[in-house]
Amino acid sequence: MKRGKKEWAVLILGIWVVLGVASSALTFMNKVIEIVQTVPNGEVAGFAVIQVGSYLLAALGFFCLFIWSFLRGDFKEMEKAKYQLLEIEEKLERDEAFTREKPTRSLREWKSG
Repeated sequence: MKRGKKEWAVLILGIWVVLGVASSALTFMNKVIEIVQTVPNGEVAGFAVIQVGSYLLAALGFFCLFIWSFLRGDFKEMEKAKYQLLEIEEKLERDEAFTREKPTRSLREWKSG
């Protein structure tokens, strides 16, 4: 199967993102392990255990939201909303131009019936 330029670009970008996230996760986990190892020794780095723990919980929550959103299909057709917005704007402009061309009754005419 032959791939087009766009498919190759998406594939390369996807691999690059996965590698970047994986390397960041590995370095972060290395630092977490270092902090956990310092806690029993009573070293100064142990002061950050609560902060790192809360950070991990928040990161886990955001990761779960990302997975949930991905599984729901929120990342498919991301450009569709932009085009829908442009279509709505064009329709509003057409309607506005139509109402400007159409003569409107004055307030006195409207009150008199």
